[in-house]
Amino acid sequence: MIVDDLLRFSEKTLKKRSVVDVRLGLGYSAVLLDDGSLGLAHSLTDGAFHCCEVSDKAGELGGDAWGLAKLALAPRGMDSAVGVATINAAVNPGVKAREGDVLEFLDLRPNEKIGMVGYFRPLVPKLREGHELLIFERAPQDDEVYPDWAGEKMLPTVDVAIITGTAIINKTIDHLLNLTANAREIVVVGPSTTLAAEVFAKRGVALLSGMVVEDTEKALRIVSQGGGARELNKVSRKVAIDLKNL
Repeated sequence: MIVDDLLRFSEKTLKKRSVVDVRLGLGYSAVLLDDGSLGLAHSLTDGAFHCCEVSDKAGELGGDAWGLAKLALAPRGMDSAVGVATINAAVNPGVKAREGDVLEFLDLRPNEKIGMVGYFRPLVPKLREGHELLIFERAPQDDEVYPDWAGEKMLPTVDVAIITGTAIINKTIDHLLNLTANAREIVVVGPSTTLAAEVFAKRGVALLSGMVVEDTEKALRIVSQGGGARELNKVSRKVAIDLKNL
């Protein structure tokens, strides 16, 4: 699985680091390492807010960065988010990438069919210009958005696939890449994306687009206060890696 490869990719760095802060927000989780690197991941609660506690590890998270990163393998969403955020803290801040929004690097051609897994609303108007756009979301709240299970038949027909980095957290990324293997271009995008070129290039991904936090102190406050990608964009840089040229 990709999550196993991401752990191997980041293992050497993580075993040298310790965790000094962990925040589990409504929108995102954040992990701060002792070298000042901050990683983000979308918070997946699995309905835990209906229970008496959200995280059974509350008050115990921190210290061993490698141990925390291995939570990425966990079957529970909130734990997995912490693990992926820890991996992202080790990988993303030091990556060599070009600054800019994903639309600046996306290779689109006229009249192509685009499949978007995860509703990236700011991208939608541009992507609909001269293209057929199919959007898939686990809990669709828009008539123009399909449920995720509809992708089983529809995603293999797209020319360009845009896949949320959240798929790394919920372990659907491998299956989604299999479904979109015939696409001319595959992109993994969003703050949860691990910018590990070696891991994704060998699986046919053409572009990685993610986020590198610059103001860690304010980002931690944003996460703790329930902020989302819009607020985190103000204290971060959007970056992209073109894997076609590796």
